[in-house]
Amino acid sequence: MRRVIFWTHFVFGLAAGAFILIMSVTGVLLAYESQIVQAARNVAVKAEPGADPLSVDQLVEAAYAAGAEPGNKLTLSGSGKEPVKLLKSRTDLILLDPYSGAVLEDTGHGVKKFLARMESIHRWLAFTGKRNKLVSPLNSFANLVFGGLLLTGIVLWWPKMWRWPVVRAQLFFRRGLTNAKARHYNWHHVLAAWTLLPLAAIVFSGIVFSYGWANNLVYAAFGEAPPQRGGPPAPAAIAEALVELPTGPLEVVSYDAMLTQAVEGMRGWHHVTVILPEAGARSVSMTVDRGNGVQAGKQRALRIARDGSGPVATTMTATGSPASKARRFIRFLHTGEIFGLLGQTIAAIASAGAVVLVYTGLSLGIRRLIRMRKTARA
Repeated sequence: MRRVIFWTHFVFGLAAGAFILIMSVTGVLLAYESQIVQAARNVAVKAEPGADPLSVDQLVEAAYAAGAEPGNKLTLSGSGKEPVKLLKSRTDLILLDPYSGAVLEDTGHGVKKFLARMESIHRWLAFTGKRNKLVSPLNSFANLVFGGLLLTGIVLWWPKMWRWPVVRAQLFFRRGLTNAKARHYNWHHVLAAWTLLPLAAIVFSGIVFSYGWANNLVYAAFGEAPPQRGGPPAPAAIAEALVELPTGPLEVVSYDAMLTQAVEGMRGWHHVTVILPEAGARSVSMTVDRGNGVQAGKQRALRIARDGSGPVATTMTATGSPASKARRFIRFLHTGEIFGLLGQTIAAIASAGAVVLVYTGLSLGIRRLIRMRKTARA
């Protein structure tokens, strides 16, 4: 049985190695995508020494002057060193200077465009930026093969004797190895052991994105039907009402006062997103985030009464059905972002380890083929 597993691992590793290598290299480049794009955008913000950011009310006025409409999202930074983001639609983003309210050039556009191309290559092997219906399934299948290689690799790595000298040789890099074959063999086994869990999370979450049947299994596990592609999102969970909105003439307090109420008790918050209300609305929806924007447990969504009486409704967790929450978790488990900067770093290291695994695996495989050819000739 071990011999069958070895040859399966060997053949499929050689066949899918190039695809896995490309996915791994682009995975390393995409590991800190959000931080890289944000850093490039922050360059546009240039404040005079001692200058204070505009108030929230002034920034809301600047957003309307830039073409904002009710329902648009305005995201403010707690540090005041980032551009204010006005999101008019999924693709229509306007950046505002937090000190002047002026519309800023998106200095991160070039970086974002490059990383978008890397993502296209990573997901679909689309070097031209357009998804190819012939090549894309091969890339998805290579990721599926990678999952199989991880499983068969466990069997092949497993020591025949659980004695410390034997286990140590497969857990730690060895010095003094005199030839490339021995070094590559050692590197392959050591990196396979230390990167197994993060690579398994990356690979198997990627399968959910690539195959409809895998995505359907996630929803089926919670007894739900998957949403139709391009259809309306799953209905959100209704937050618990705390107070009733008063009736009568509308008295509006400042956005700064409402923001103070929204962030109360949320120490170290990073961003607040305000959904611009209709003129006669009696409450404003805000989301306070003390994470990286994707960690639901570090977000608080509220509706704040515009008369200054405080929160109308609030929730500390992500809204949506259990299956949609699980699907969102899988989405950001793939990038490591669900665990913050540490998770992204682990994902980056694991992807870099996969590059070395492919290199050493191909090296060992090609050497074996050469030896087999020489033996056959002899």
